[in-house]
Amino acid sequence: MGHTIVFWSPVSGLAGTTSNLTAVAALLGLEYTARSVLFGHSPSSFTALEQGFSRTARENGDMLSGTDMGVDALLRLVQNHKLQPAMIYNYTLPLLKDRLDMLPGSQRTDESFIITALPWLTSMLDMAKRAYDLVLVDGGCGARSAWTMALLQEADVLVICLPQNKLVLQQFFGHSSMQELLESKKHVLVFGQYDRHSALTAKNLLRPLGKQHHDAYSISYNTRWLDDRQNGDALRYFFRNRHVGKVHENINYVREVRMLAQALIKQCGLNQPLFGGREDHSR
Repeated sequence: MGHTIVFWSPVSGLAGTTSNLTAVAALLGLEYTARSVLFGHSPSSFTALEQGFSRTARENGDMLSGTDMGVDALLRLVQNHKLQPAMIYNYTLPLLKDRLDMLPGSQRTDESFIITALPWLTSMLDMAKRAYDLVLVDGGCGARSAWTMALLQEADVLVICLPQNKLVLQQFFGHSSMQELLESKKHVLVFGQYDRHSALTAKNLLRPLGKQHHDAYSISYNTRWLDDRQNGDALRYFFRNRHVGKVHENINYVREVRMLAQALIKQCGLNQPLFGGREDHSR
């Protein structure tokens, strides 16, 4: 049985949630034997995620553009009690053979999809976890919608993307319902769009809140990654940069994403070669 990993932020647009998920997915596909799927769901959540892999999708021949493909097809099958784990591969787009697939999001409006899919979310994710080692989900931001809360509850591991912002952190860690969720879930904290030169380091931000012992990672702002992701070259970015030298402009970004990917693999118990771990530990 696989694991559902949900990337989510309490605030919108400040912590690079989709960017962080895209980077981790690309690196996992290139360096780990675990088979992963980017699980598209509502249209608004999938569009930005799809953007990062659009060039690869075109090169692989994107044939999943119909109205009953991707998650829409899974929803139809699960409603009719016909969905089997092996069938899911037929509705995904392979990005890296036997490593990373992408399940296109719904062709419906957000409202129409969510109303229909909410009762079936658990069943769809359970089937996906039988087919894949890792089911990677963009949980969006905030916690006001029933759909977002359902995604958070379904997470086996929750990746909480945070900004370097004292006020946001105080509000987040002061929210009792969020703390109850954290206590019930495996989770990691990720400071996205991170400024490595700021005095507001992750430790300095967490220490006054008594959270300095939490597993916390940072993913710095990186100009080349910003450009490549928006041009659909997420996989090529890591293919080109994962072995760069110590003085290369992209080395810190790659190291940070690699550290987060390794932490998630360990959280899911997949850190053994041939069982989801890295193929070559000398990298």
